[in-house]
Amino acid sequence: MSQIIRAEKAGFCFGVERAVNMLEETVSKGKPVYSLGQFIHNTKVTDSFKARGVKFISDDDTPDFDKGSIVFVRAHGAAIQVVDRLRALGAEICDGTCPFVKKIHFILDKLDVGTPVFIFGDPTHPEVIGIRSHAKGQSFVFADSKTASEFFATSHGITHAAAVTQTTFSTTEWAICREIMAQSGIDIKVYDTICSTTEERQTEAQALSRVCDLTVVVGGRQSSNTAKLFAIAQANCKDAIWIDGAEELHAYPAARFGKADKIAITAGASTPSSIIEEVINTMAEIIEEQSFEELLAQSFKTLHTGEKVTGIISMVSPAEIHVDLGTKHTGILPYDEITSESGVDLVAEYHVGDPIEVLCLKFSDSEGTVQLSKKRLDADKNWTNIVSAEEEGTILSGTVREVTKGGVIVVANGTKIFVPASHTGLAKDADMHTLMNKAVKVKIIEINDQRKRAVGSIRNAERIERKKNTDEFYASIEVGQKFTGTVRSITEYGLFVNIGPVEGMVHITELSWGRLKAPSELFKVGDSIDVFVKKIDLERHRISLGYKTEENNPWNIFVAKYNVGDVVDATIVSLMPFGAFAEIIPGVDGLIHNTQIALKPVANPASVLAVGDKVTVKITAIETERTRVSLSIKALLDGGEDETNTPAEEAPAEATEAPAEEQ
Repeated sequence: MSQIIRAEKAGFCFGVERAVNMLEETVSKGKPVYSLGQFIHNTKVTDSFKARGVKFISDDDTPDFDKGSIVFVRAHGAAIQVVDRLRALGAEICDGTCPFVKKIHFILDKLDVGTPVFIFGDPTHPEVIGIRSHAKGQSFVFADSKTASEFFATSHGITHAAAVTQTTFSTTEWAICREIMAQSGIDIKVYDTICSTTEERQTEAQALSRVCDLTVVVGGRQSSNTAKLFAIAQANCKDAIWIDGAEELHAYPAARFGKADKIAITAGASTPSSIIEEVINTMAEIIEEQSFEELLAQSFKTLHTGEKVTGIISMVSPAEIHVDLGTKHTGILPYDEITSESGVDLVAEYHVGDPIEVLCLKFSDSEGTVQLSKKRLDADKNWTNIVSAEEEGTILSGTVREVTKGGVIVVANGTKIFVPASHTGLAKDADMHTLMNKAVKVKIIEINDQRKRAVGSIRNAERIERKKNTDEFYASIEVGQKFTGTVRSITEYGLFVNIGPVEGMVHITELSWGRLKAPSELFKVGDSIDVFVKKIDLERHRISLGYKTEENNPWNIFVAKYNVGDVVDATIVSLMPFGAFAEIIPGVDGLIHNTQIALKPVANPASVLAVGDKVTVKITAIETERTRVSLSIKALLDGGEDETNTPAEEAPAEATEAPAEEQ
């Protein structure tokens, strides 16, 4: 029976899933909702929203919006002019543009006015049209390497430019286009804006289609990324079909599926998991419904030594597995031909009725048996996957199983990979036994095909994963976004805080509303801290963070709690020739003028008060605009109530200009 393999990356990507969830939330508000074009390229999904009242409009439509109408901008984005026009017509805009597409908008928005822009993608696609609207100078769109080659073959008087791609642009075409630009003689700032999910999906489709007999690509006919997956499948697999849903499978003869030993299923970013599962189930039914004559003919087949065959498990014991091969021979699969690992529970791992692919080793007609091996077949397949991983640069998941002289052994896809000590990611002379039995990511850096030996790097894999996580983080982060981070390091000018896979800096001026000599007065390394994003530098991958907010502004806290006439306890924090400053709450000080310290003016405040003294004072004036507070001890003394004054009248001018929290 054919083996159906579903691609791990098939189905909704981050941006599409985000758009679907946002539209779900928008519809639930009960207001009139309009979608700007197909918010994703999947007819079944869009039809479900039409049934719930969502109206779909084109970029050129000028609807007569009802009060409170919301226009949902599709995941592909839209031209600036279109969004502005709809907003001017009275619609509320809900922006579902994919963060990876938004990142391209930000890049172009930061370019100098007049900078030419080269855009690689489908010129008619909504995403490309939206991207182009952000160009501040000339813009040129190239559908593929052929159109790019024709353009750069002649001079256009362009000396410098920037280059971006549609997020779903072919990675293979992009590599060719980059080489063309490199030879153009133009100073081009190239931005890699292909979505990492798109790149992974294309890489996986290429690897799967190479080892399968048939590749089925599921997705809408208008989907750009699905079209590229189908092109990859056609180039690498001997048979490939493109369907929109399970019902289209019946248009193909059942034998086309039945004769394929391995069938790969992949899908575009706009295809829900429910449709993928329906395709898999329908295909399984079609394969099972092959004619009785075909199954009967298979029962008379003859097997040979070295032949690969798929059988059905008929018995499982702790020592061996019996396999029904559809012939007169009973297949015997001993433990040591199933796996090279010890301690595997065959009864728990394998079940009667499950299909299993094996290799025929030795026939015994007298006993009616054939000795089988799964381990040797897996080794060949696993090595093929290792070779593909090296060619495609795929990151593999594995487990550290041994520590050897000079490195460690990682087992990934059933194959041992040697990782030199310098590529483990550990410090020099560190104990490599700390990695034992740990799950790790590894990138193949060298293979010996003849000896079937592979060398990998945990360090390189971590760098790639870190870059991927960082790119995704910067694609989704927004100014004003809040995070709970961890203080990584402290300098005299601020804190460096980890937020997700990156770190940002909180400048010392953002840490406190009051006096602060050093950040270490408030925080230590390892502390948790609530911050928000103040500024993002996408090109340099830098983030400026804020900590103090209007909510924790001491002055706002003070004016909400205290009024003129209140009597409060305060602490003397500094002495001046003209008076003393007393702290009412952390960050807010008030001035006790010389005339308000005692019943009679005090010539030298230091003669009656000292820093650190606790005093009871009356609030005599609050100047909100200048964030100043006047205090009086005298007002609380017998005979001093009617003679209070304000420091603003008697304190030196240079003292009255400082905010209360800085005095």
